[in-house]
Amino acid sequence: MKLKVNDSVYVPCVAFPGLVNYDTALYKTKVLSIRKNSVSVQLPGGIASAYIGSSRVHKDVGILLIEIGDFATESATLDPLAKSILQFCRLLVPDDQLRSVKVRGREELRKFWHLYQGAYSHVVLIGHGGEDLLSFEVDGDVKTGDIAAILKVKKAKPKLFISLACKTGFKSFGGVLSKETICRDFLGPFHSVHGAVASQFCQTFLVSHLLDGKTTKVAFNHARLSVPGGVSFRHWHKGTLHTP
Repeated sequence: MKLKVNDSVYVPCVAFPGLVNYDTALYKTKVLSIRKNSVSVQLPGGIASAYIGSSRVHKDVGILLIEIGDFATESATLDPLAKSILQFCRLLVPDDQLRSVKVRGREELRKFWHLYQGAYSHVVLIGHGGEDLLSFEVDGDVKTGDIAAILKVKKAKPKLFISLACKTGFKSFGGVLSKETICRDFLGPFHSVHGAVASQFCQTFLVSHLLDGKTTKVAFNHARLSVPGGVSFRHWHKGTLHTP
């Protein structure tokens, strides 16, 4: 990521003593100066901060949670999972950088995505999946290629996808979707995964990535090692499986 003076950015509040009591974990500000791989940003009152590593600075942060609902399990499984991640993310970013939506059909997803995807850099998928599909209440099982077609938007900024749907870490789903221009990286479980484990993985990854400033690969490895019960998550980048 190339930064320039006066760029609008987000920095972790824990990096600055004066921001420890700030409402959210990320603070929106601007770059004041750049020195090699470090930057100084503007703190409240116009004060220039001490230099911090540029890896801890984010130019664009917007988190979108998409719950793909079904009437059979959403009240007991999908809704609690979505709510747990939503409330956690409200501690990370202001409400205007966060949105949660429930869809039950592919056309509903298509319409919402094409209207609002531009505001988000990180997308969390919550639902039931398989090795090459996501399950919708209205349409049943929708294959990877059809999901990719729904998400395809010309000149859209690539996004980081975190799928918490079972088995979407397989190459036939995550590997394929990661090749699409809309996808910067794809993270997903290789096995069936309990909602509590999925929530923990997602939260651990976001903390490591957004607050500690770790790269996607390093943050993924950290989150992967924290998952109990032997559940394996996979990280795909442009069709290539990243191994630890």
